[in-house]
Amino acid sequence: MQDPRSEFPAAGPGPLSHVLVLGTGGTIAGVAPAANTATGAGYTAGVLGVDQLLASAPGVQQHARLEFAQLCNIDSKDAGPGLWLDLARAVRAWRERAGTAGCVITHGSDTLEESAYALDCLLEPGSPVVLTAAMLPAAALSADGPRNLFDAVRVAGDPAADGRGVLCVAHGRVHAACDVSKQHPARIDAFGSGERGPLGFIGASGTRFTREQPQAARRPFASRPLPARDAPWPRVELVCSHAGADGEMVRALLAASSAGTLRPRLHGLVVLGTGSGTVHEQLQAALDQAAEAGVRVQVVPRNGPCEGGEFDGLNAVKVRIRLLLEGVQASPRDAQAGPR
Repeated sequence: MQDPRSEFPAAGPGPLSHVLVLGTGGTIAGVAPAANTATGAGYTAGVLGVDQLLASAPGVQQHARLEFAQLCNIDSKDAGPGLWLDLARAVRAWRERAGTAGCVITHGSDTLEESAYALDCLLEPGSPVVLTAAMLPAAALSADGPRNLFDAVRVAGDPAADGRGVLCVAHGRVHAACDVSKQHPARIDAFGSGERGPLGFIGASGTRFTREQPQAARRPFASRPLPARDAPWPRVELVCSHAGADGEMVRALLAASSAGTLRPRLHGLVVLGTGSGTVHEQLQAALDQAAEAGVRVQVVPRNGPCEGGEFDGLNAVKVRIRLLLEGVQASPRDAQAGPR
């Protein structure tokens, strides 16, 4: 039986939507040595420009009036808060100029969920913002990038996607930024949304949304001015509880922060707890010291998202983003204060 996603469908009737495509690099823009072109082995991420990616997606310009810009061309393992701010500014400027037009961001798969969630926190729901990626470089056999980019443009131009916040499109599925995570290091179908499942699916007839945005999609920073590009970001570290976790890493961070040798000073700790969020007693003693010193401490299950409360549905890296944004939105003095 033929895969219903194997053909690029023709555009439907009506005027074409206006879509901006922002390139940031990643595997979707990757190139392998000539000897490995078919398999993609040993590729370098972030080589091709976004214009070349659009040229590789046949028929995409029949579905939208496209503008494009290259913000950077990096391996997404090297992404950071500066990229989030650049993307947020570009999207806000695009919305001011083009109104309800959508936006697609090509991104590496490794930190796509982090950039997507940061943008979801920083942007009003508004017109669609869709991130997409690939697991195979551009010239590999059965490369997934062209189809993912094609689908992302279709979703960005679909009025049904308006107001749903930042979305991620991969392998025929539409995911909410607060739910999506990379769940396999190499499989083509690498992205999932946990028990909630995707928001919708993309087929030959278009996008079909099957559920609404989760209640966890709160955007406390969306209506605020964006921090300056050189704003001091706080330090929020990830710590894992495990058999034999003695808390010495936490105490070392506290000591260095108090002595002023850790820059920026420690603002928060996100703890990957065992089970439903339990913590080894020795590590807990160190975390109590950190909390008493003014460090924000949040425990998250290491095998799944938070359940209930302020961070309901968020995994550890997204809780870290929330704490980072809380810190950078404070005054520079507060953001850098660290433990007493």
